[in-house]
Amino acid sequence: MQLKLKLQAQQQTVPINYQHFLSSAIYNYLATADIKFSSDLHESKNFKFFTFSWLQFPRKKIINSSIKILSPEFFWYISSPWNEFVQNLVNGLLELGGLRIGQYTFPITQTETLPDVILIEAKNLKFSCLSPLVITTKKEYNGKLAKYYYKPNDNLSEISEKIRQNLINKYTTFFGKEPKDTKLKIEFDNVYIKSPKAQVLMHYIKSIFSNSHSLPSIHHSGRSEESRGKTVDIKIPAIMCPFTVTGSQELIKFGYECGFGELNSAGFGMVRRI
Repeated sequence: MQLKLKLQAQQQTVPINYQHFLSSAIYNYLATADIKFSSDLHESKNFKFFTFSWLQFPRKKIINSSIKILSPEFFWYISSPWNEFVQNLVNGLLELGGLRIGQYTFPITQTETLPDVILIEAKNLKFSCLSPLVITTKKEYNGKLAKYYYKPNDNLSEISEKIRQNLINKYTTFFGKEPKDTKLKIEFDNVYIKSPKAQVLMHYIKSIFSNSHSLPSIHHSGRSEESRGKTVDIKIPAIMCPFTVTGSQELIKFGYECGFGELNSAGFGMVRRI
């Protein structure tokens, strides 16, 4: 299920690196409704089965390392296939009524449940990214295997297969069984994937989690270092590109609700149908 939040703005300025505020807000909403649920989810080292979008500003201006909001309202999308998560989230949203980013609290003026557009007989759907995709593998670096983050100029068929395997793993963990149909193919927009907008997006995130996320800092080589229990600014190479997905309706629907690729609960891999 996807939720669309409408928030009120008055030309405030927020940091470009705001994603950690969104993640913190989600756990605060959950804790307001059910503190044990929120705590257990936060401390879990398994998949968390939710994702969220970048903030969608109809009009904005980038000023150095900040975003000045020029529109009177903006939007935020949160998605999960987990009914208990969604119910606790909505209850917390209704009670707290706002989103805090830095020194500002933005009132939530509307919460909307979006139609489940995936429950149709189509097996060929096109999506745009509301937050970028993260896909990783292991590659040798200085004689050791290290985490490597795929970039838009890497092998796209290999990226598609990694996304498929990740979705199967998440689906199997969530439902306790494999999907009946495990076929899935991702085809990125041939023109967009070659454009600067898709090329190695550096998505800045501030890690505030000790156990729930281990978001690595990236070296130019592609090697990663784990940063546990620290508050650090890190860079995550990601892919921001429309794509067409063909195959299993079960996996497509689950990806739509839970997120495609990795690090979904850190705000990666959320999509909408186009």
